[in-house]
Amino acid sequence: MNGFFAALKKDFSLFFRKGGLFSLLFPLLLLPLFLAFFQGGSGQILSFPVSIIDEDETLMSKTLIRQMEEVELFSEVHKISREEISAELEKGSVGILRIPKDFFYTAYRFQGEPVELILNEKRPTEAAILESVFTSVMQIMEKEQETSLAVFHTAYGETLSAKQEEVLYEKASERLLSAVLKRQLIFQDEEIKANLELALLMRIFSALLFLFLSFVSLSVISAVPEEEKKGIVARFRQMRGKGFYLSKFLVLLFLSLVFLALSLLLLHETLSLSSESLLWFSIYYLFSLLSFYFFFWGIFSLIRDERLGKNLSICVIFLILLFSGRLFSAGKIPFSIAQFSPVSITALILEGLRRGYRGKTLLSFAYPLSVPACIGVMLLLLGKLFDKKNSLGQKEKKTSLAGSAYLQSRSESLIMRYLPFPLWRGFTLIGRTAGFALFLAFCLLLGKYAEDKQEERLQIYLVNQDQGEWSKELLRDLEEEKSIQITVISGEEKAEKLLYGDKEGVLSILEGYSDDREGKGLLLYESSSSSLSEMAVREIVAALVAGEKIERTAGTYLASLLGKELSPEEERILKENEVNYKRKTPLYIVEQENGRSKEELFSPKREAIYAFLLYFFLFSLAAVMGESEEKRVSSRINSIRRGKLRYLGGYFLFFLFISLCFYIALKLSFSLYAMLSVFSYTLFLFGFSRLLSTRFLGEGAETGLSLNLGLFFSLIGGAFMDFSALSGWLQYLPWFSPIGLFLKGTEGDIFAPGILLVLGILCVLP
Repeated sequence: MNGFFAALKKDFSLFFRKGGLFSLLFPLLLLPLFLAFFQGGSGQILSFPVSIIDEDETLMSKTLIRQMEEVELFSEVHKISREEISAELEKGSVGILRIPKDFFYTAYRFQGEPVELILNEKRPTEAAILESVFTSVMQIMEKEQETSLAVFHTAYGETLSAKQEEVLYEKASERLLSAVLKRQLIFQDEEIKANLELALLMRIFSALLFLFLSFVSLSVISAVPEEEKKGIVARFRQMRGKGFYLSKFLVLLFLSLVFLALSLLLLHETLSLSSESLLWFSIYYLFSLLSFYFFFWGIFSLIRDERLGKNLSICVIFLILLFSGRLFSAGKIPFSIAQFSPVSITALILEGLRRGYRGKTLLSFAYPLSVPACIGVMLLLLGKLFDKKNSLGQKEKKTSLAGSAYLQSRSESLIMRYLPFPLWRGFTLIGRTAGFALFLAFCLLLGKYAEDKQEERLQIYLVNQDQGEWSKELLRDLEEEKSIQITVISGEEKAEKLLYGDKEGVLSILEGYSDDREGKGLLLYESSSSSLSEMAVREIVAALVAGEKIERTAGTYLASLLGKELSPEEERILKENEVNYKRKTPLYIVEQENGRSKEELFSPKREAIYAFLLYFFLFSLAAVMGESEEKRVSSRINSIRRGKLRYLGGYFLFFLFISLCFYIALKLSFSLYAMLSVFSYTLFLFGFSRLLSTRFLGEGAETGLSLNLGLFFSLIGGAFMDFSALSGWLQYLPWFSPIGLFLKGTEGDIFAPGILLVLGILCVLP
């Protein structure tokens, strides 16, 4: 028992010597940020400025502008001229709508210019929302024009008099405004702003929880190989000590309690979870911690090299986050596999608790979390099996080790002779042959992640409770809609599908939809837990339904003009005219400044993924500079003429090599601003991580520190969400983060990489 307490004392002292107190206190900075974003600070996240060029200046265009000013989605509606387009976009306007002269007059003659929407490429999230609203309105207008023309030409013949044309424009305008303004009344009321904030919270918190639990487990276990080399483990066993790994888990548990307390407070404030739900979350949290602990224990029992094991672990962590999480994408692998990801499991548990599910119901979703623990146990058994084989063949082992050591020394001498200093130094830093193979495999997987096409269609489930003719018509239109892909499910499956969240949400056509002429409140769209595209889906569906209603009322519209019931012949002519007066020229066009390529809706840019991954990877590699042996090497080199310059230059060039490999693997575009940003960002990471490792922290403290600082910099830097969508001072937060400065630089801001360059030089000089 004394041995266990000695191990516990040793692990606690080691933890605090390695910056443990800082790791405990630093998460306190994250809570105020979360509460600011999701408890009122992000209240304007859906509100953004737009601009209008009204060259028409008719009653119709002025009415449209007044209606836009009343839309809560738009914080400001600026009237500008053509000459002010560039300046307005630079000021932050999300988009500019240009209504050409005589548009509302010539549109009914299929003449004149189309309406033009220019989107701001620097604000992709809000631009996607604005585009969905705009296209929704214009599609309704197209349908109304086609129907009105068909009705009037059926009633008055092929040629209309001037008076009939005036009546056409007047009535069509009234019908159009009614259809546009009432398009959202088809849905039962939903708080879209609150849903968006909840989806952001689910995405970010699930990923942060996964990163925290995995990194703290890794930070505790990664010290074992070094302790084995120093003989600490052997001496502990010789003293018949027990609980060597149990003491480490208790330290890990102590480390994670602060984050657990903060998580409970955050969930209570944002999701209003009950005490019972918070208790179930705590149980899940501790079980997750235990699962990660066994997983990394298994890795390091099989791979006894600390550097190689740590690099492998970090690669695994980020591949899980990229391919199965929803933080940076909708997921790159089938949900049947992704649901076993710790990120997906966390989102399922949180959504289940939010919906009031009991613990027994959630157990089935928590079972996959045992997979990492099972893998860890298997690796532990393999490690013990290899140890047993080695002990049985000690003599043969020595001979083989001598031969392998000779070959390894020969290969390394060749590398040192023919490769420049930065490359062979980097070769040893990354873990020699095995580490280099791991790095290459990681880059190839990043390339696979980047080359996979993002899903261009919004995927939703559909429940048809009506089964009437109108609901079948809506179903057919949704199947033909290019921007939406539907999967029909039964009503019994809806709760499960919403919980899983593998699609954007569930659209329910409620019973009575086909019999209600008004159709108010007979559609219900429920967004899944981590979907950010609710506004887009609702707008697309609303446009389809409004178009259908316009077509359905064509006969009634014609009968009101004629003042009598329609004859079969008039109905036949109306049908023919509806085909004849289909638009063959576009009513509107959408442009993007500087030719921005189409990106996945509401997903961070790949530059954000690059900055996020590179930060953690380089910080982990820089940890070697804080080791006592490396410090001795550095002091010896400093005594050589130009030794320090060569030493630091070699390290930096290797870091730059890693940066470029990641940049190429993620298939990012090359430009002057991008390369300046990559260089300055790499220099900052090199200098900052070296400064912390050599001057301020104990050996091995970088894992916990890189986690906390990385999450903090990512959160305020805009790696997880578009900060330009926020109002007030919050939109300037990226300027206080190296990740935010890097992203600003890639967007063409020359000051951002300049600031990073200065900071990097200041960090390298000491």
